[in-house]
Amino acid sequence: MEETAEGENHLHQELPQELIIEILVRLPVKLLLKFRCVSKSWLSLLSNTEFHKTHVNFSIKNPKMTDYTIAGVTSVSGLGKICHVYTIKCENLFITVAKHGCPPKSLPLSAWLLGSCNGLVCLTSDSFTLMLLNPCTGNFNVFPDTMSQYKVGAGGCYVRYGFGYDASIEDYKVVKIFSFPQNEGRHENIVKVYSLKANSWSTIHGFNSGRINGMVGVFVNGALHWDVCHPHISRAFSEIVTLDLAAERHGKIALPSNEDGGIHWTLGVSRGRLVACCNYETNKADMWVMKEYGVEKSWTKLVAISLPVDRRVDITPLYVAENGDVLLKLGTELILYNSRNTSFKRLADYVSGDFLQVQVATYLESLTSPHIW
Repeated sequence: MEETAEGENHLHQELPQELIIEILVRLPVKLLLKFRCVSKSWLSLLSNTEFHKTHVNFSIKNPKMTDYTIAGVTSVSGLGKICHVYTIKCENLFITVAKHGCPPKSLPLSAWLLGSCNGLVCLTSDSFTLMLLNPCTGNFNVFPDTMSQYKVGAGGCYVRYGFGYDASIEDYKVVKIFSFPQNEGRHENIVKVYSLKANSWSTIHGFNSGRINGMVGVFVNGALHWDVCHPHISRAFSEIVTLDLAAERHGKIALPSNEDGGIHWTLGVSRGRLVACCNYETNKADMWVMKEYGVEKSWTKLVAISLPVDRRVDITPLYVAENGDVLLKLGTELILYNSRNTSFKRLADYVSGDFLQVQVATYLESLTSPHIW
C-alpha cells in the first residue's frame, strides 16, 4: 500500500491536475471504473460530478473517439421481455457491433425505453414508476410517474414521453404529453414535466397539433422532437414538433421535401445530429440528416434504402457512420445497412425467436449519476 501511495504522490507531483483530467476524459468508461480503485484521491476525482460533465462534454464534441451503446428490450413470444446491450464502434469509417457479456441486472423486465441522454437511460415499467439508469455503473434512481387527472372524451387519450437535459439549470427532465383527439384530426396536448432536481412534476403550457406519431421524443440540442402528421389538412403533411426543455416552450421544424406516396416519418439522433427517415409505400425509405440544427435548408439526404420485396415495415435510424452505413431498426430487427452494396446484415442475436416488439435506445457511455444532490 505504501508503494501505491508513493507512486500516486509521485504522479501528482509530476503532472498537474488539469493534465490528468485531460488524459482521463479520453479513456473509456470501463477503464475509469477500474481506476476508482487506484487510490482515495482518484476515487474522489472520478466520483466528482464536474469530472462527469467534463467527460460527457468531451465525448459529445469528439464523436470519433466515443463508443456508443444500444440498450434493447425485446418482447419474445412465450418468453416475456429480455434485455440486450450492444456496443457500437466506428473504426476506419465502418460500423461494428458487439454484444455486452452481461446486460444490466437492474433493468426491469417490464421496462419500456423512453430515451437517453448523457449516458443515462430513462425507462418506465408496468408499476407506474419511472427509472433513470446508468447501464455502465449500474446506478439507478426510481421515482413516481404522473397520471392523467383530466376528463377523457369519446376520442380517448394517448400518451407520449420524452427525456433530456436542461443545461441552463443542469437538470434532467422527463416530459409526458397527454394528447386528446378533437374534431377533424386535431389534438389538444397537456404537457407535464418532471424535474430530477426538484423531484416533482409540474404542468406547463400545452399546445394543439396533429397526431403525434412517435411514442418517444428524440433529444437533440436541448429540445425534444416528435414527428406529427396533419391528416385533416386538404393535402395531408407531416412536420416536427419540438419542446425546448430550458424555455419549456414548443416549436416546429419543417421536414425535408419528400416524394408522393410517403407513409410517415420516423426520427432519430446520431452523433448529436437530428436524423429523419421517410418510409414509403413502395418498399423504400429516404434517410436525411439536419447538418445545422434549426436550419431547414441544411437537411441533407444520406441514403435511399430499398427494402426486400416481402418486407413492409418501418425503418427507424439509430446510428449513421461517416461513410453512410446505417444501424437501424427494421420492424422488430436490428440491421446494419451497407449503403455501398445495398446489403442488410441482421444482428446475430436476433436470428432466432418470434419477436413481437423491439425497443432500443442509443447512448454514450459515461459515469453520469442518475441522482442530483
